[in-house]
This record gives sequence, structure tokens and C-alpha cells, in this order.
Amino acid sequence: MADTPSHTATPSTVIEEATGTQEILKGSGTLAAGGAQVTLPTRADDPISATKGEDTIKLALPGVGEKEASSTSGTAVFAGRDDSVSTAAQATTDGGFRALFTLEDANAPRQQSFKLTLPEGATTRQTAEGGLVVFDASGKITGGLETPWAKDANGAPVPTSYRVEGDTVTQVVEPGANAAYPIVADPKWTWGIISGTVYFNKKETAHLASNAGFVAVLFAAAPPPFDAYGILNAANISRVAWNAGSDGKCVEVKVPTFLPYEYKGGYCK
Repeated sequence: MADTPSHTATPSTVIEEATGTQEILKGSGTLAAGGAQVTLPTRADDPISATKGEDTIKLALPGVGEKEASSTSGTAVFAGRDDSVSTAAQATTDGGFRALFTLEDANAPRQQSFKLTLPEGATTRQTAEGGLVVFDASGKITGGLETPWAKDANGAPVPTSYRVEGDTVTQVVEPGANAAYPIVADPKWTWGIISGTVYFNKKETAHLASNAGFVAVLFAAAPPPFDAYGILNAANISRVAWNAGSDGKCVEVKVPTFLPYEYKGGYCK
């Protein structure tokens, strides 16, 4: 194991070394940005929530107790459920948020779980790059959790991934022998398009094959010019989905280009 740098910095400073401060909304309570409102918790058992239009997303921190500190930049810090872990929340300038955790030393648990609360009828799919896309009840993209990341105390990337089970998103961090502590990681919520590859199972592939109009609605939430790409590619996505169904396969769609491909295995059930 690598030597751990001597950190006399506060927990919020350690976090902001990893995230930077340019995207953080300053303040506490409910903050507005990007056409959304983000409410930061005062206790770890209250979720971070973000509302845009009729959609509200909530993510509960893996922490306990009241807020321990707030930085002048807007990072709120809470105790974790383990003595060697702390958690934090940031509202971001795009109207989203970060739910962070810090592994203080090599004995800290390697995974932290967050409860994700979505609007009624919403569904999720993981991307090939490890992010999580959220669709509303009509199939339109609401937003999602960006590809997970983790950094050690030297700023070096640490392998990390999400595991999704029901309404629980668990971020797993896998530091190597040379990782320097503390290690910071986070799920970050963003409204709109999340880049990556979106997978559809056999039932969903059949639906895409039979309804090009549904496909156009599905990706209409993308920001310009990608909304036009989704609509223009609707017929092509349906065609590839039809071929995939005939081949006993499923369809995957690259975002934000909206180019469709056949695939098998994994989510193709």
C-alpha cells in the first residue's frame, strides 16, 4: 500500500480538491440553477432532492446525524456509517447534485449504498460506460447518474462502478495497493442526456421495432442538436430493432449520436 499523504485539510477541502469548486452552487437549503431547484439536507437521513418541472429526484446519503460542516463553496459534510467514511452533498450549477463519500484509510469499506427515489413510473438502465439513465413513465429521458469516478489523495483515478438493485445504487471502489488515502468518489445527478450506450431487452426491443413514433418521443429530451438526431434516427432505430428481434437479439443505442446496434447477452433477456 502506498504511503498516505499527511492531510490536515478539512473533509470539505479534501472533497473540493477532487471535484473542484467551479460547478458547486454556493449556499445551503434550497438553491436554484439550470431551471431546477436543489435542496441540500441538514441531516444525513434526509435525501438530496432536485426538482425540474414535474420531476423530483431524491438520493439518500450513506451517512448519519446532523450536518457536521459546510464549506464557503457549498459542500455540506456528514458523518458516514463507518468511522473511516464521511459523506457530503453539493448542489451543482447545472441544477443537479453530487452525493459524495470519502474513504479515509485502507480499512474503510469499499462500497457505499444510496437510495434513489424516482417519479412514479420511471425506469432506469445502466450504460456500457457505467452510468445510469432514467426514463420517465412515457419513455422520455429525464436524466441520470453520470459515469462513476473516484480519485485518490494524489488525484489518481481509482477503479469504481455502480451496482443497481431495485431502488438502491451501490458505488463500489477498488483501490490498488498504491492508492493514496483519502479517496473521494461520488454519484452525480444530471438532468437531460447522459452519454453512453443504452441497452434494451427483448420486450423493449420489440416495442421499439413496432413504434417509430415512440422512439422519437423516447429521445426528444436531448438538448439541441441531439434531440434532432434522436428524431431523425427514430426510423433507423426501429429498423435495427426489428432486425435484432428477428435475429433473437436486442438493440442498443449510442447516446448522444443515437446510432443503433444489435447485441446479445447481458440485459438482452
